Amino acid sequence: MPNKLQVMLPRTQLSAATEKSIQVALVALWTVLHAVLFWKYGVRTTDDSREYLTYAHAIADEFHFANNYYIKYLGYPLFLALMFKLGLSLKGVIIVQTLLSGIATIFFYRTTKLLAGNTLAPALATFVLIIWYDLQLFHAFIMTESLYISLLIFAFYLIVKADSVRQSLWAVPVLLYVALVRPNGFIAVVAYAAYLITIAYLAAPTKLARRLLLLGVVIVPLAAILVVDQYLLQSFTVVETYEKGEVIYLYKGLLVHSDKPIIMPPADASPLTKLYLFVRDNTSYFFRMSALRFLLFWGNVKPFFSVFHNTMIALLLYPMYLFGAIALLKDRIPLPVRVFGVLLVLQQAFITTITSENETGRFLMSVVFIVFAFGATGISWQLEKWKTRLES
Repeated sequence: MPNKLQVMLPRTQLSAATEKSIQVALVALWTVLHAVLFWKYGVRTTDDSREYLTYAHAIADEFHFANNYYIKYLGYPLFLALMFKLGLSLKGVIIVQTLLSGIATIFFYRTTKLLAGNTLAPALATFVLIIWYDLQLFHAFIMTESLYISLLIFAFYLIVKADSVRQSLWAVPVLLYVALVRPNGFIAVVAYAAYLITIAYLAAPTKLARRLLLLGVVIVPLAAILVVDQYLLQSFTVVETYEKGEVIYLYKGLLVHSDKPIIMPPADASPLTKLYLFVRDNTSYFFRMSALRFLLFWGNVKPFFSVFHNTMIALLLYPMYLFGAIALLKDRIPLPVRVFGVLLVLQQAFITTITSENETGRFLMSVVFIVFAFGATGISWQLEKWKTRLES
């Protein structure tokens, strides 16, 4: 089948007993971390949390669906409404979110094991995922991030595990729900469409068939752009934030200044039309701001983080980028899976680049598990290569 994984290295690198011990240690680490987080924070909320809760109670009590900006986050209030219908309090919601993240972590381990074909990569990837405090902290919040990340991990597992297109269809309901949890959740659906197109392209019997599929490669992004412009961005002030020069949303310590008056587009233009006009009329200013957002997204370090915090980000994340790229350049992982993972992350990077970075770095956090999975896979392969050379 076009998506069957055939990643098998000469050695498992870890014995069955060692792997079991590592799994127990990872479970213990995850449990202790989240016990501490729950004891320390309990339930954390933001301004958005209140809107989600209001929306959820309206659904649970009156089956009323809001007709405003928060309709684009329908998936999360539906989740909350179900929790309330089951009689859970907000603490109960946090416990369920956290348990779902724990189950997702188990599937993340399995996913990385499938990708790498060994037991070292999942141990390393899962360890980094668990100790990535900025990510794990989201599970203590009444926010969309926890559910969104867990669902993405489940979907990624179903895609990696699939031996055929038919098996990969199990991921579709999950991906569609992901698209309901956050407005930018559509990137998962687009990535899956690219996954299917890649499989079809590799199996195409003629050049004409491949050309028609390449036409689909053009149509899918155009359709996505139309949806983004006419639906997802209608309630967002994308271009309006550019006038303030903010690289990180609401943070005044890092601003981009223009040496000439900023020309704003007409207020009644569509969001993407506004973006086009703004870039056309303020090209240098826009690209300087976007370049900083691009670097902050990938770098993840922030000027207000402590030196220790930024150092740990650099030491853990940047090697993952390097070895992840090495793994992606090899043919051991099927091309459709690589396309899905890479496109998911690149779409998130693009959205952050043209909008704004968040002070918590949460935009990268929503897809960083992809980086960890491929990065740990690349590291395990490199270690196996060195081990083989030493033994020969």
